[in-house]
Formats: sequence, structure tokens, C-alpha cells
Amino acid sequence: MKIVHTPTEIAGQMGIICKELRKQGHHAAGFNCFHTYLNYKGDIINTDAFEVMKELEFLVKNTDIFHFHNANTFMQDFNDLPFLKEKGKKMVMHHWGSDVRKAEMVSRLNPYPLPPTYYTDEEINKQLTTLSQYIDTAIVQDYEAYPYVKDYYKNVYVLPLACNFEAFPVSYPSVTNTNPVIIHAPTNRSFKGSDYVEAAVNQLYGKATFTYQMLEKISHEKALAMYQKADIIIDQLLCGTYGMFSVEAMAMGKPVVAFIRDDVRSQFPADLPIVQATPETIADVLLELIQNPQRRHEIGMAGRRYVETYHSAERVAGELIKIYQQL
Repeated sequence: MKIVHTPTEIAGQMGIICKELRKQGHHAAGFNCFHTYLNYKGDIINTDAFEVMKELEFLVKNTDIFHFHNANTFMQDFNDLPFLKEKGKKMVMHHWGSDVRKAEMVSRLNPYPLPPTYYTDEEINKQLTTLSQYIDTAIVQDYEAYPYVKDYYKNVYVLPLACNFEAFPVSYPSVTNTNPVIIHAPTNRSFKGSDYVEAAVNQLYGKATFTYQMLEKISHEKALAMYQKADIIIDQLLCGTYGMFSVEAMAMGKPVVAFIRDDVRSQFPADLPIVQATPETIADVLLELIQNPQRRHEIGMAGRRYVETYHSAERVAGELIKIYQQL
């Protein structure tokens, strides 16, 4: 198959998936037009919409499947979709959460409010209605995002985040370390619940010995090097699921703390080792982990096993190929 991923790289997923699709014998290219300080350097072409549009005729002629990301296509207002549909092109839309979370639904599904997404509820509804007119199949990363799109598309598949875990040196927390390093690295403080994290950390000063680091506005490459030194990783406390930060931390053998909504956790494999915490319990959860180096080590080992089993790029790309074959 000849597959194009475009136009938005989210959490390095486009690059990881394209590389693995090629390893499994397919032609895959990724074109990223969305650039941030994270500076993902995966196996994709970092470009802009103008340059991609110059090659659109070639891409349409030579591509079997267009795999779009984050409620974006080649053109604004999805003006390319009628043309692609008329040409008989197979298409997939991969939604990542912030592009589809309606505030009204968040208030019903989630116990904690989330900051506004890029779009209003009306804009999200309009976009999903238009997209699903031309694209039958959507993909989401888990069952937290699933309810927001399930009523629009004919087919919605849940595809786990992909990770090249072999690229992450394992560094399990030491069982003799009495001054653990805690790292929290929010890309969006209000979305991750960073105020609750910092309040909890402030409560713990004087009660336990630890070193806390907040990482912000640094490249993905530099952040990964710093994660290696961590003993505890705090991901997010409000959204009700876990993201690529958690996956990468588990791949390194680090215990991860996050809030996973009960209905979402029930859909994950039973051996998900992420330590549950809420804004109300985060201080107590951290204190218990700080005081138990052996438990930190064991959870770290479980996390690495979990990523190897469920998030390996090889497995995820294999599942994606099956989705492509259903189009």
C-alpha cells in the first residue's frame, strides 16, 4: 500500500507509524505542517501547507490511502475532501482528543473541567459533520476520546499510541535511593492539572525528602534525556486518560502517576500499571511512592512490560494495517 500521513504531527505518532509501515513493506510518507518547540524529528517531512499543496496532484495520483490527523486535511474548510472522494481515494481521520472534546460532553463525562480546546462546540460539531460526510473511518487512541466521535463516523477504531520502546534505555528507579527525583512536564499546565501537582509538592516539603523538577518549553529530545534521571513521573490529573508522556516514561521503566477515569480504565488491559491519583489524592499518592523505593522499582518494571506488550510500534502498525484493509 502507498500511504500518506498529513498534516499534523501529534506526539511523534506520525513519524513512528510511517517508519514502522515501511518496515512492514508498505510505502508511507508523513508531511507535518504543524511546528512547535517539541521539535519532533521522526521519519517525516517537516514542511508547510503551501509546499504540500504544490505536490497535491502527484500525491493524489500515487497514493492509495490518505491518513489525516487532528481534524485537519490539506485545505481549510475541507475543500479537498469532495475532490479526493470523487477520485475514489481511501481516507482515515485520526482524532487526538483536543480536536473533538466538546465542553458540554466533557461536563457530562469527566469529573473535572478541562480548559477550552481549539474550537467551540458548534465548530467541532460542524467539522465532524463535514468530515464524516466524506470519510467513513475514524481512529482514536483510547476510550476517553471515543465518545466524542462515535456518533459521527460509520466506523471508529481504537488504536493505542505507538512507541519504539527499543530506543528508550531502561533506567529503573534504584531501590536504595532515599531522595527520589519527581518530574512533571506539562505541555499545557491547565490541561495537565499542574497547579494541583505543585500544591501537592508544596504540601510534602518537610514531610519527605525528594527533588522536584517541572519541565516546560524544552525540546522533546532534551526532555527525554531528563526523564532518564527521574524516579517518579507525574503525567496528567484531569483528563481521565494517559498520553505519550506516560508511554515514554513507562518505556524507560519509570512509575507514572495519572488520573484514569474508571470507565476508561475498564477498557484498558487489566495490567495497566499507572498509579491512580486525583487532584484530591495526589499528595498522599506521591508520599507513598517517595517512601517506598522498592515499589517504585516494581512499578517501573511493570510499566516497561506494559509498553512492550501493548504499545510496540510493530504491534500498533500491524493493527493499523488491518484497519486499512477494511477501508
